[in-house]
Amino acid sequence: MMTTLVALALVCLLSLAYMLIIPYFASTGMLMRFLPQDIREAAKAHSDPPVGRRRFGYLLTALALAGYIGVLCFLGADGLRRGYGFWLLFGRYMLFMYGYKLFDILVQDQMLVISGKYFVKFYPETRDCRSWDDRSFNTKNQLIRLFAFPFVCALMAWFTLLIGK
Repeated sequence: MMTTLVALALVCLLSLAYMLIIPYFASTGMLMRFLPQDIREAAKAHSDPPVGRRRFGYLLTALALAGYIGVLCFLGADGLRRGYGFWLLFGRYMLFMYGYKLFDILVQDQMLVISGKYFVKFYPETRDCRSWDDRSFNTKNQLIRLFAFPFVCALMAWFTLLIGK
């Protein structure tokens, strides 16, 4: 369990660092795609960073995704090495996925994006958008993910055991 919690803490810290630096490198469309429609509309005319910086932003995004997948692979391989069966792997994946989602909702969405209005610093034309104060802006997407996690974790545990044989 300690390995899972350490991996979760590292992924959360790296994810926070990514969220804090990606506005310097990402295109407006890439960064705004997860925000409400009124904010996307207000930021539409915002100029993108130079091509070199955008490419670096895409590279950072790819590395972040590869790192997330790598941590999941590590957790599975470590579980196999320790002799975990289906239910222990399932529980490990559930702890990791729900722990990260909790961090995502509370820290990244609520504190950084909504309360801290971090992206307003980079997109001042969105300052007056009503959605910056809407704490439920992506509730539907979050609920879908929360509902899907047990199925995804079960599939990952089964696949890990299948590969490990």
